[in-house]
Order: sequence, then structure tokens, then C-alpha cells
Amino acid sequence: MTDIPAEIVETRNALAARLAAAGFTQVILYFSGCGDSGQLNDIGAYPSEIPLDPALYTDLASFGEDYLEATDVNWYDGDGGGASLTFDLANKTFSSDVYWNETVMNTGFAENDTLPIGDIDAVVKDSDAHALANTSVQP
Repeated sequence: MTDIPAEIVETRNALAARLAAAGFTQVILYFSGCGDSGQLNDIGAYPSEIPLDPALYTDLASFGEDYLEATDVNWYDGDGGGASLTFDLANKTFSSDVYWNETVMNTGFAENDTLPIGDIDAVVKDSDAHALANTSVQP
């Protein structure tokens, strides 16, 4: 488990207090990315009838980026990944659900038994004779 720096915890708690004071019961930050970059995709705030102040939105986005960096989870590099960071204000909890994608390559059926393939020399001679018979000579 990663130790979260005290300033990140303090920011998280302060944001939770601001969100609860505004009347929200749940706020979810959604992140995704791939390659060498990632970004905040959306913030879901519930109940949805309460408008999310632009300054609070910006503070949540900054917190999300700082939190993900502090956890040292590589959720965007390579094949990419994503995260949801949830403030459950009704239950006074915070959780993170981070995933990453991996390319998995599987090979198909491969024969491991040694199988006889017959008289190779006869096949080669027959193939050579067939090739000579189909060759036309230009005058």
C-alpha cells in the first residue's frame, strides 16, 4: 500500500467538506489515458441538480491528478488505463478504483508431436520434374 502524502490527505478532506457543505452525496472523478499521457474525462456530482462550481471543479481535477501521481500507479502509460476516484459523502468515505490495460498475446494450436511427413526426396524430385515440364524455352 502506498503512503499518501499528508498534504494530499488534507486536500482530500477539505474537498470532502466543501462538497458536503454544497449538498453533494457523491462525487466521482473519471480519468483515462494511454501512451505517455492521461487526463480527467469527467466529474459526476450527485445529486445532479446541484451545480458544480467551476472553481470546485478545477480544485477536484487538480486533486485527482495529484492523488494519482502520489499513488505512483501508472494508469496511462503503454496500453493505457483509467481511474475513478469516489467521494462518498453520505458514508464519509473516499475510494479509488484504478485499472490498467495489458496486451496479451496467445499463440494458436501448435503441434508438439513429431509427425512423419513421408519421402521428402521423392516429393522434391517430383516437384523439380513438374517445374521443368512447365518451363518454356524462348528461341
